[in-house]
Amino acid sequence: MVDPRTRWSSGDPQAVLDGFEQLPGFVWIFEGPDLRVVAANPAVRAAVGDRSSLLGEPFRSAVPELAGQHIFELLDQALHGVRSHGYEQRVLTDRSGDGRLTEAFYTFDMAPWRNPDGSVRGVIVQAVDATPVVVARQAAEAAAATAERRYRQAVGLVLELQRSLLPDMLPVLPHVQVAAHYLVASSDLVAGGDWFDAVPLPDGRLALTVGDVVGHGAAAAAAMGQLRTVARQALQSGGDLPQVLAVLDDFAARAHATRAATTCLAILDPGTGTLEVASHAHPAPLVVGPSGDGRYLSLTPAGPLGTGAGPAPVHTCRLRADDVLLLYTDGLIERPRRNLHDGARILADAAAGARRAILHEATTVPQRLPDRMCTLVTERLALAGGGFGDDTTLLAAHLLPEPVAPLHVTLPAETAALRPMRRHLGDWLARIGASAPDASDLVHAAGEAVTNAVDHAYPSGTPGTFTLHGTLDHQGVVHVSCADQGRWRPPVADPGARGRGLTMIRGLVDRAEVRHTETGTTVSMHRHIGQGTTVSTVAAAQAAGPHKQATAAEEFAVAVVETPTGRVLRVQGPVDLVTGPALRAAIMQASRGGSLPLTIDLTPVTHLSSTGVRILHEVDRIIAHLRVTATPQSPAHAVLELTGLGHLLPQAGTDATHEGAHP
Repeated sequence: MVDPRTRWSSGDPQAVLDGFEQLPGFVWIFEGPDLRVVAANPAVRAAVGDRSSLLGEPFRSAVPELAGQHIFELLDQALHGVRSHGYEQRVLTDRSGDGRLTEAFYTFDMAPWRNPDGSVRGVIVQAVDATPVVVARQAAEAAAATAERRYRQAVGLVLELQRSLLPDMLPVLPHVQVAAHYLVASSDLVAGGDWFDAVPLPDGRLALTVGDVVGHGAAAAAAMGQLRTVARQALQSGGDLPQVLAVLDDFAARAHATRAATTCLAILDPGTGTLEVASHAHPAPLVVGPSGDGRYLSLTPAGPLGTGAGPAPVHTCRLRADDVLLLYTDGLIERPRRNLHDGARILADAAAGARRAILHEATTVPQRLPDRMCTLVTERLALAGGGFGDDTTLLAAHLLPEPVAPLHVTLPAETAALRPMRRHLGDWLARIGASAPDASDLVHAAGEAVTNAVDHAYPSGTPGTFTLHGTLDHQGVVHVSCADQGRWRPPVADPGARGRGLTMIRGLVDRAEVRHTETGTTVSMHRHIGQGTTVSTVAAAQAAGPHKQATAAEEFAVAVVETPTGRVLRVQGPVDLVTGPALRAAIMQASRGGSLPLTIDLTPVTHLSSTGVRILHEVDRIIAHLRVTATPQSPAHAVLELTGLGHLLPQAGTDATHEGAHP
């Protein structure tokens, strides 16, 4: 008679066999060093197909298609006493026997099968088919990825549409600094109808306008673009504030998409501080003083545009020096579960805090006051309300206490003066608020003018000077002149170099003139400059935030980098009369006198003068396989295209830089 305790501890053999055959998972049992299959339940046999010789066969020969799938290696580890696990492991088997592999995913446990003395007899494998779970998850991930891609495409299209219909640049003016932020509503990816603009008038005044078209979508966006264009044309034609609003009102009445739009128009005289404001159903502007004190202007709004409401009364007041005027759309003050009065109070509090903030220079918040206020106000109101339910526009104008003084500096006409000249001009452009691209081009053009004065104005060994003068006019045009008191000598006898510096100057500014007189030569350069506007989603604005412009290194340096695709000479800092000889020597050394192919990376170069251009033309004739790389945004790229060196740049579709060319 069998002891019941023994039967309970070892199990009824028939019951164990019946249970083994009906296990929901997969069980393999292998024996010996060749891993002969001694047991496999029906689930296993179904997974690998009809293989009559499975039992008793070494596993490697029974299921040979598993070679290379890291299964045999894990089994060998188990034979040496190492247990292993796999989670949703992909396994390819030949179920049909025709050589075509079927994919499945298994979560498994491979454990040593031990004898009573502890030695390893074989391996026991338990597995669960995870294929349905993996397939469902992959389908969900693919659907999520598709939805995410479509969402990002939609966001990109919305932002691109908004940018194309709104001004991408605002004027940089001597008495007023202007900034604007436009945020697409976080709850909607349909283009909205907000607009803003800042228009310098012929008499030196500045017009500021914001508005909102009813609805969303392509029709509202198109209507917004039309109204902004009509307002700009009426302002530039010399119309006063009531006349411009009358033109807008008449135009808005002609189409359903423009009818019932709202707008606020302000015209500021920077010289006197006089401000004229009128509104068609639009919130009143907010004025924030130096201490953060805020006041909403007392407007009497007329009805919406195009509804026959009649003309809007004009409110006249005077801004104090250092005041900031904020115009905005109602999306900024519409808060969930709050009325517009509460929203206006929250806006005033946020604006006061932003105005009083004294920031460390290392912060990513802009130092320029109107940019700072736009950034902090929109960020804080978005945080307070959990985003914006409608598109939001904020336009800020800071009436400067006094304009930035013109630039006037006289330096010796020698190569050592190039660096201090660039520093003086760059600092002045930063003070007036020029954007980084505008400043880079103007400094580059001025460097060419100064180089000509150094090269041609005075006989060798004769001391002389040049004077750099810079002004900013009321239309946002920078005028820079370089004047010397000598007589220009003929240029060096290089037909390829003749006039190259002046060609570069004319390519970098809007207009340039050279005037020779008995008392010297003056090169005058003129460029319309601007500050970029910010158009983004609320989420993008909060995630990215503003970033300070990186300042390129002014120190000249060269370094040779060996890459898998060849030798790269990396150049940084200014390439001018001072550093040109060192660059030429470095090129010849890196190319071993022109016998080796060479790539010259000019992306970190801050200034590529005509001296550098002449050197590149020279080495192009010497080095058989010369290549130059410079990103499209770099100062060198435009110069290369402008001076007949574009053929050295990578062609479209090729890599822009060599691997290892940048740290």
